[in-house]
Amino acid sequence: MIDVTMMENWKMYQAAGPMDRKMMRELNQNLLLNLIRIHAPISRPQLKKLSGLSLGTILGITGLLIEQQLVTEKGVAESTGGRKAELLEIAPEGRYVVGIDLREHDITGVVMNLHGNVVYTERWAAELRNNAAHAVEIITAGVEAFLSRSPVPRQKLLGIGCGLSGAVNARTGTSDDSWILGWHNVELARPLQERLHMPVFIDNEMNCRASYTKLYGVGQQYHNFLLVAIGRGLGLAVVIRDELFRGAHGIGAEFGHIPFDTEGRQCECGNQGCLEAYVSTHGIFNTYQQYRALPFMQAGEVDVSAIGELAFQVQQGDELALETFQRTGFFLGVGLSTLVNLFNPECIILNYDDGLRIEPMFEPMKATMQQHIFSQLGRDLNVIIDPQTMILHRAQGAGSLVLQDFFASPLSGNGRVEK
Repeated sequence: MIDVTMMENWKMYQAAGPMDRKMMRELNQNLLLNLIRIHAPISRPQLKKLSGLSLGTILGITGLLIEQQLVTEKGVAESTGGRKAELLEIAPEGRYVVGIDLREHDITGVVMNLHGNVVYTERWAAELRNNAAHAVEIITAGVEAFLSRSPVPRQKLLGIGCGLSGAVNARTGTSDDSWILGWHNVELARPLQERLHMPVFIDNEMNCRASYTKLYGVGQQYHNFLLVAIGRGLGLAVVIRDELFRGAHGIGAEFGHIPFDTEGRQCECGNQGCLEAYVSTHGIFNTYQQYRALPFMQAGEVDVSAIGELAFQVQQGDELALETFQRTGFFLGVGLSTLVNLFNPECIILNYDDGLRIEPMFEPMKATMQQHIFSQLGRDLNVIIDPQTMILHRAQGAGSLVLQDFFASPLSGNGRVEK
């Protein structure tokens, strides 16, 4: 599947004037690079058919890409008579990217190749919660040590992607507000770039996950999809026409903090009645506590394994546990139907933290969605459970910010920090 934006940018190239020849060459190269990424292994004649470019242009550009170690020849196509055509793919070891996932008490780092595969990973202790004043120094020291142990030469690194929770302005590289980390208006990208001497991209962890899903996961087959993650919080990333929706200030799509019951439970963000207070690990557990007439617990007091145990109790015939998941499925279904009515997506991809099981709430969630989705907005909607959201995958998502920038059209906006 070819991205809508990529083809629109190429059409802009076709209409370009003589003064734009350099941009034309860059767009042609970007188009072929992405066609190879998406359709590999692919022959040059197939590239000609998909791109509309002349075979001479394709030969010249692919030769340059091979010389730059960005593309490699891998085998030959089946012969239909005449000379066999070489097959092309992205050279996985041509360049690498780094992804780091920032948590309250630790950082996970990965080094990924151009296929999005992890070639090296570490996890190290780092006290980041309520420590914004020293965050840049802590991250820099940890990443420098991580890179010194990595087998990948530093000159082959394209940059570093950094994912964290909360409201993140990717354009300014700032953590605007993270109640989990206890940060407010913390500038990260620019000071990290200055210290690490390479491009640094900062984004909300949900946008990181969506970037990876779009490049390498189930999101490849959809132009418009929603990625929803249930864990300590309730996260959302919105992809519209192959592009992440960021809002006017780069911090949109805070699904977990839409008002659900304005006189309801206290949310960790400080507001009352946010959906996250009902659909998250502590939200699920507090519904169970409510049924048992026991006190509520705070987000940090509920381990995800407790929810896994609760799901196990459903299998053992615990009626209160079953009712808890059914009620949570209803809460989630109400929220998701609102999103469908707003965005009319092709697909909703549900992620959840490792150890959390959402299968018991899936059927009541779908039934609630069917009841509340307006008219034909849910027609042909796919709802997929994709549990690939462990710590390693979050760091991969951060690394995909760099890959997304690398494969982006020269005409499109990217994740680089505003000057």
